[in-house]
Amino acid sequence: MKPREKLSVGDTWTIVHEDGAITAPVPVPGSVYEALIEAGTIEDPFYGENEHQMAWVYESDWHFVTAVDVPESFLQHQWVVLRCRGIDTFSEVRVNGDLVGTTANMHVAYEFDVKASLKAGKNDIKITIKSPTKAARDEKKKHGIDLHTGNALPAVPYIRKAQYSFGWDWGPKLPDVAVWQPVELVAHDGVAIDSVFPVQTFTYNKDPLAITDPAGIPGLSVEQVAVKLHVDLATMGALKAGSGMTVKAKLKSPDGRSFEAVAPVDGTRVSLDFQIPRPALWWTHDLGTPALHDLSVTLQQGNETIDTRLQKVGLRDVKLVRRPDKWGETFFFMLNGVPAFARGANWVPVDSFVPRGKRRGLYTSLLVAAKEANMNFLRVWGGGLYEDDLFFDSCDELGILNWQDFPFACAVYPPTKEFVDAIRVEAAQNIKRLRHHASLAAWIGNNEIEQLFLGVLILAIKWRIWLKPKFSKAYIELFEQVLPAIVADLDPTRSYWPSSPSNGGGDRSRGPLASNDPNIGDSHFWKVWHLNAPFSEYRKFDSRFMSEFGFESFPHARTIASFCPPEQYAFDSPVMANHQKNRAGNGKIMAYMKRRFDVPADFRKQVILSQIVQAEAMEYGVEHWRRNRNEQHCMGSLYWQLNDCWPVASWSSIDYFGRWKALHYYAKRFYAPFTASVREERESVEVWVTNDRRDARRGRLSWRVADASGESLLSGSKDVDVPPCSSVLVERVDTAAINKDDAAMNAHVVLFTLEPAVGSGETTARGFRFFGEPRDFPLRNPRLSWHVEKAGKVANGEPTFDVIIESAHLAFSVFIEPVDVDFIASDNFFAMEPGEERRISLRLVRPTDSAEEDVLPEKAEDVQAAISVGSLYDLK
Repeated sequence: MKPREKLSVGDTWTIVHEDGAITAPVPVPGSVYEALIEAGTIEDPFYGENEHQMAWVYESDWHFVTAVDVPESFLQHQWVVLRCRGIDTFSEVRVNGDLVGTTANMHVAYEFDVKASLKAGKNDIKITIKSPTKAARDEKKKHGIDLHTGNALPAVPYIRKAQYSFGWDWGPKLPDVAVWQPVELVAHDGVAIDSVFPVQTFTYNKDPLAITDPAGIPGLSVEQVAVKLHVDLATMGALKAGSGMTVKAKLKSPDGRSFEAVAPVDGTRVSLDFQIPRPALWWTHDLGTPALHDLSVTLQQGNETIDTRLQKVGLRDVKLVRRPDKWGETFFFMLNGVPAFARGANWVPVDSFVPRGKRRGLYTSLLVAAKEANMNFLRVWGGGLYEDDLFFDSCDELGILNWQDFPFACAVYPPTKEFVDAIRVEAAQNIKRLRHHASLAAWIGNNEIEQLFLGVLILAIKWRIWLKPKFSKAYIELFEQVLPAIVADLDPTRSYWPSSPSNGGGDRSRGPLASNDPNIGDSHFWKVWHLNAPFSEYRKFDSRFMSEFGFESFPHARTIASFCPPEQYAFDSPVMANHQKNRAGNGKIMAYMKRRFDVPADFRKQVILSQIVQAEAMEYGVEHWRRNRNEQHCMGSLYWQLNDCWPVASWSSIDYFGRWKALHYYAKRFYAPFTASVREERESVEVWVTNDRRDARRGRLSWRVADASGESLLSGSKDVDVPPCSSVLVERVDTAAINKDDAAMNAHVVLFTLEPAVGSGETTARGFRFFGEPRDFPLRNPRLSWHVEKAGKVANGEPTFDVIIESAHLAFSVFIEPVDVDFIASDNFFAMEPGEERRISLRLVRPTDSAEEDVLPEKAEDVQAAISVGSLYDLK
């Protein structure tokens, strides 16, 4: 028996249109759209209204063709398969003219036996990908029911393709036609490693669930981790004892220790045991170090290595804790015995054309930005993908937990055995692919179907009400029986939750209110934005875990310039309207802006102001829910959304080109593990400090209420000692006397600073909050002055500069704007005290679509000419 071999099938292929009239080179993984853009056949689909000229692309069939040289020795193996790890979506696969198989699910990897079709030397590979929209319409015609999703192209739920690509309220109607994952030939002699899954059992010095006083958390420790390593083998026949094969495993700890085990092969599963005392644990980056162990597993026969699998393994214990309490039932993630508050956002696919986004480095840049904004948790949303290995590898390395929605969203699905059987294969394959990742915390059945079920069902079946029981039964079967059973079988260490939001399903009522019960499960809250409610509504909803809420803004002016001609720089222009997919969204942005500000006539200023309003909204909600973390009342805040798949006005905090909006800078502050916040009302101000660390934190909290001149009307300071995993009300300030009427209240602002203890590693927290609407505060010209100094370069060679800003008077939302250069600032959109000087670091970066030869400025004067500095006063 010889070692297993792999042969990559072509980095560059050729696409051919169904009529043969169009050909172009395409990288694989790659998309038809990419190839056509590069060849000049189509204009950029993201520019202007070009999206609406692309229907012919997705209405056509396309051939992906290449050739691969196969050595004679490769064909001497007993089995040779063509492994297509991701074809989007319906295809016929041919080798040297022979039809070797078909595909019908982009979420599934396919293997085809091709040995009989291959020859030594050159071999032709051809993948014909069918029109996804025609396939969807065919399914609709076959079943006679109009399954659809929102304003997307028709019949999407019938096919297993990422739903967002057909259109969403933030994404274009550009369903991809792609070989979106690698293609390879694999040769073996009947047995290979299929998957490796470490099941971990923790031994604590005391029961974490018995700790009721946060002061007891630092005394918790893990004495030992027992790892049972399950190695599943893929075979083409029965494996029996006496085969002479063994599985050897070596686990190398970050501290240099190694643990080894070996076991004979006597079936398709081989289990090995490790006992690891005093383990180096995997933590989220805010609670510790995301320590990863190197695991190597080899399948051997005698001295011959047949197959090898390498993995990174994090030793961690993640539990979704649900138990009765005085409010209802807890819903929080416990990491290595520590109740972790989930601070983060929702994740959507990185690009309308995912392979391009991956090549452009969007996975890495977005996840690094999430960590830089102090996020420790991401929700992989159910209208997209089972995310790429790179996403989970990066989360493992960066120390960011995540949950994976199964890819179902806002729709009803075919109530057929064939559909459910296909999902069984899809789910099992992806669970086995992802279950070894330390960062994966839970599996969630779907996005919003539980709460929307009746509404989306009626839209589908219309007057045929007798179909309701059939679809209702199918929903329960898939999301509350089939999927949880597969998770329990293949990934028993993780929790399954039937939907997001959900109260847990079962015998509980379902619907928009019941599924968003603030006392049980997770919640989506959209009164603010969709129902036009004021920000204050956030403080009236005490969720157990806020997994979705959001507010829109425009992307940066530089991003807008990439898709919109200057003559259409207006909220209601055709191009700007096309780059707003939420119905009436631009009008809603403007309406909220007018509530809070006097809106300037200048379009660029409107764009900046829209970002400030978005950031204020999210800050208002997040700070409320973080203050409610005591006794695990609320234990998560994931705003909608982190990123975009194209340049658009949306709920994202980072736009498509990687530019941070005001919200992302705000998030870096309001998601800081050790931070302060205020709850302001006319007659009182509460000053809070929150500590999400697993040990106590100390600092000095200072606050003051000031008028427009900067004069203090009330002030105070106090040393604080905050227990781990806690929020503390430090002081309640009576403001009734100074806020005796609206005019007085509107002219006042609260400013606060939390200085952490020296050596703690924490950053200083600063913030401000107007008592009334900002437009009613009598802003004065802060007389900002600023200049740029060169600072050096960071590890990856990106130049860094310091912007030194001085303010003569109170300044609010002081911003550094990218005009002709992109950067990540150490802080942005902040307040400044009278006479204060602030030094802000800028790390210059290239936008994701830039050419490698693009040169970044090297001189301070060039950077100064490429940015601008202003404040709220300048946005009038």
